[in-house]
Amino acid sequence: MTTQSALLGVIIATICGLAYHLIRGGGLSRLGLYLASAWVSFFLGHLVGGLLGWEALRVGPLNLLPALLATAIGLLAADVLVGSEGRRDRGPRTRRPQDPPEFP
Repeated sequence: MTTQSALLGVIIATICGLAYHLIRGGGLSRLGLYLASAWVSFFLGHLVGGLLGWEALRVGPLNLLPALLATAIGLLAADVLVGSEGRRDRGPRTRRPQDPPEFP
């Protein structure tokens, strides 16, 4: 893989991560999660596509189709594994004590 194809892969993976963040929303930590998972899964998909010999949608030395499929799977998996952002912000659930019993 040449430097130019690696840079193209980083740009494409970044666009995928940013688009997913635009669709799903979230804070800055979510953006970092989506970008990191897009980069890792894109290049893992490229590697697996090369090992399996997939030639569909090849751009120079870059296996684009398996890389994009892996990016979609990686982004969905990261989103499911981390869970919803609102759930973490609430903190632990605590029970409020009931009114004490009245004694005669």
